[in-house]
Amino acid sequence: MTSITDLPLFTRYPILKQQLKPQSFACLPTPVKTLPDLGPNAWIKQDDLTHPDYGGNKIRKLDFVLADIKAKQKKHVITFGATGTNAGVATAMMCYRNNLKCTVYLFEQPLTQTVKSNIALMRAYGAELIFCGSLLKTVLSFYSSRYRLKSTSYFLWAGCSNSVATFAYINAAFELKQQIEQGQLPEPEHIFVPVGSCSTLAGLTLGVKLSGLNSKVIGIRVAPAYLGPFPACTEGEVNKVIKQAAKQMQKWGIKAEQLALPPRCHFSDDFYGEGYGMASAASQSAIEIFKAQGITLENTYTGKAAAAFLQQLNKEDQYNAKPQLFWQTFNSANTLAQIELGLSKKETDSPTRPELSPKLKAYLAD
Repeated sequence: MTSITDLPLFTRYPILKQQLKPQSFACLPTPVKTLPDLGPNAWIKQDDLTHPDYGGNKIRKLDFVLADIKAKQKKHVITFGATGTNAGVATAMMCYRNNLKCTVYLFEQPLTQTVKSNIALMRAYGAELIFCGSLLKTVLSFYSSRYRLKSTSYFLWAGCSNSVATFAYINAAFELKQQIEQGQLPEPEHIFVPVGSCSTLAGLTLGVKLSGLNSKVIGIRVAPAYLGPFPACTEGEVNKVIKQAAKQMQKWGIKAEQLALPPRCHFSDDFYGEGYGMASAASQSAIEIFKAQGITLENTYTGKAAAAFLQQLNKEDQYNAKPQLFWQTFNSANTLAQIELGLSKKETDSPTRPELSPKLKAYLAD
C-alpha cells in the first residue's frame, strides 16, 4: 500500500504534500483489472476497494477533507445527501473513527435495500440523521442549520466534495498513470465515471491533463442538473471546480501550462433517465452484466456510468478497438455484515445510535 507521503501527485508536485497533508484513510493504489468476458478492451479501476469496511470514491476524498478538518480544529461535520447517501456513510465512518460528531441532512429518493442499509450504517456509526423531504428543503436546511452558529462546525457539501477533495482525484489520475507505466494496463481511450457533486470528474479531468495522459474522461450525469434556479450537476459547474483547483495550485507556486489554460470536462446527460436514484433499462442491464463478473453496482450512480461504458464497447470496431476504462466508485464491502457484527471485528464498541425521527420512520415504512 502506498504511504500517504508517497502519493504520485506529491512526487510530481512536492509542495502539495506540505499544503494538503492528507490522512491515511484510503487503501491506495486501488487495483486495475481486465474484464475479458466483456471484450479484450474492457478494463476497470476498482475504487470500491478504497477501504475494507466501506469503499468507494468518497474515501479517497475524505483523506484530504479530514486533514482540513483537523487543521481548522473542527469537531462536528455537517453534510447532506439522499437517504441512500454513500457519502453520508463514509463521512459517518470517518467521524466515528476520529471522535468527531456527524450530522447528515437527508432528502428522499426511491426506497431500496441499499437505501435501508446505508441508513442503518449511518446510525450504527452514530450519525444524527435529519430527514427533510425534498432536495430543495434539504439544501435550505443545510444552509440554515442551527450548527452554523458554532465555531467547531465543519460544513461539507454533498458527495464529500469541497476545494480540497478535488485533489484526491487529481492524485488518482497520477496513480492511474503510474499503473500504466508499470504495465498493469494499457492507456485507455476513454475513462467513464459517474458525476454527482462534480469533484471526482473535475479532479480526474485536471489530473489526466497534468499527468500527460491522452485519455478522455467522460462524466455521466446521475444527479439533478439544477437545485431550483441554481446549477448543481452541470458541465459548467464541473469546469468551475477544475478552474478553482488549477488556480489554487498556481497560488501555491506550481507553474504548469495546463494550469494557465485548464482543460474542460467531457459531460453526458444521456443516461440520467427519469431521475436521481431511479433505475433505467440501461442501468439495470449494466448491473446484471457486471454482476456476472462479480462486480456490484447500483442504479443511482455506477449502473448508469457502466451503461455508457458498455455502449462504447459495443460501438468498437474489432479491428480498430482501443482500451476503455470503467472507474468503479461504489462500495463493495458487506455493509450488512458490518451492522450485524457491530461495525467491524476490530470495533465492537458501537456508538449510541440516535433515534429515528417520525418523518424518517414513516419514509422507511412506506
